[in-house]
Amino acid sequence: MNNFVRFVSVALVILSSACGSSNVAPPPGANVPLVRLRSDPYSFTFVSGFDQPARLVVRDPVTWHAVWNQIYLGGSPVPPLPEIDFSQEMLVVVALGSHPTGGYGILLTGASESADGIEVAVLSSSPGPKCFTTQAFTQPVDVARLPRRQGAVHFVERSEVFKCE
Repeated sequence: MNNFVRFVSVALVILSSACGSSNVAPPPGANVPLVRLRSDPYSFTFVSGFDQPARLVVRDPVTWHAVWNQIYLGGSPVPPLPEIDFSQEMLVVVALGSHPTGGYGILLTGASESADGIEVAVLSSSPGPKCFTTQAFTQPVDVARLPRRQGAVHFVERSEVFKCE
């Protein structure tokens, strides 16, 4: 009887760890894989239809289609919509809003678990007073995919000013 109880206990532990691991929430602070749609260390685009700052979470294809069209508003031709498996993934989109010159940027730099969802790190950059910039309006946007979560998404903001001395 003792061996049988041990066998059942071990089997339950193995089954619970194999079957239930997806239901166990990772601890707060654990990294969440974030994959930007542009691999270069620059905003996804510097010219978009987002003239106001925005922080968006996209969990469905209809919203993704609308956001993609907003990113390319006024541009032609609009590139094909990247395919996203919304049963497994979601997107985060950050927009800096309109600025009168170049030199501005926004990047999604990482993500981690929080007590009630995910924290997404956002880095906004702007040119210092001595920087030479293009004299064209810019509306930087960045986009990244993450594993799908139902909890809250909190954007943690950080900004930096480039010094061009």
